[in-house]
Amino acid sequence: MSKQVFVVGGNHHNILGVMRSLGEKGVNSYVIIETKDKNPYVAKSRYIKQCWIVENEPIVLEVLRAEAGKHGDKPVIIACADNLSSLLDMHYDELSQSYSLPGSKRQGRVTELMDKEVMSKFASDVGFRVPLSIATDISKCDDDISIPLPWIIKPLMSKNGLKSDIERIYTIDDWNNYKSRHATSVQVQQLIDKDFEYQLIGLSLDSGSKVLIPGISHVIRPAATTNTGFLHFENLDTRYEPIVEKCKKFLRKAGYSGLFSMEFLRGKDGNDYFMEINFRNDGNAICVTAAGVNLPYIWYMSHLKSTIDIESFRQVRPVYVMPEFADVSLIRHGQLNIFTWIKDICRTDRYMEYDKKDPKPFWLLLGDFLKKFIFHK
Repeated sequence: MSKQVFVVGGNHHNILGVMRSLGEKGVNSYVIIETKDKNPYVAKSRYIKQCWIVENEPIVLEVLRAEAGKHGDKPVIIACADNLSSLLDMHYDELSQSYSLPGSKRQGRVTELMDKEVMSKFASDVGFRVPLSIATDISKCDDDISIPLPWIIKPLMSKNGLKSDIERIYTIDDWNNYKSRHATSVQVQQLIDKDFEYQLIGLSLDSGSKVLIPGISHVIRPAATTNTGFLHFENLDTRYEPIVEKCKKFLRKAGYSGLFSMEFLRGKDGNDYFMEINFRNDGNAICVTAAGVNLPYIWYMSHLKSTIDIESFRQVRPVYVMPEFADVSLIRHGQLNIFTWIKDICRTDRYMEYDKKDPKPFWLLLGDFLKKFIFHK
């Protein structure tokens, strides 16, 4: 018995990592890529069975509706972008008749929890320490924000914003400048003086009754507005057990099934702070596959077997993973020493883009990267 898989996402290494994780297990994917790019590099993967390149969410929905019932018993869906996780969630009642979906059994629940203020309150209720924050509409707000500077500003709903909308604010002048360039609802959050960032990437089954978090990723070289950076993934140790238990409580309370990641900061005060949860495959999740636990494939297999023994996936091989193009950009802008980078290449176990078994996406992306570098676009 087998099922088909639909992977939905953007022109990004996130969706590429899912296709490769499944492909390495002999499962090729039906892929819907939402992008304005007419020639997306991820569409060159060898692990694609059929591909649709579409410009917006409504067309993604049209494709899923048109393909419903054509591929045997309910195909499994994996989402690789916030807006598409929300799309599946907001049409859960309809799409769940034809597909095996991630999400909560109550339509709209996941989208509710994507609101960062709702998310922060929810996290606090299950016992996480959460930075002080408020939600505000920039077009209507004044400067009477009681949270002490510095702040980090994020779109209130990730699905409606861009990474470039995330900024650190150190002075009121910074805030006024930000407001002059944006007109949207945001979360104003206390900026924690951090020691390091880490992620728990995992899989929730049966509405949170079974949760697999096989290890922890430490972001060695974090970027200002994203968690994509050179990282080390390793086994969890007992120090993180209280955090893991709260993660499980969060997922049970949300009733969520599917791939996820949770992001945390260890403050210089020694405390761990919950930052956010992603109700989708994480862009860094290829590190878990590289470590020996193939989460997309386990999600797929959970729809073929009545039971999954998650305890059998606890041991991982420590690995280093590099987002090579992001690192080259850091070198170009003088933010990374090339000798440090070469040393890191020597200990890298997996790359976000390059894969010798699936090289075509890398070469197309490299060509685009070089064009931008040469012509400064």
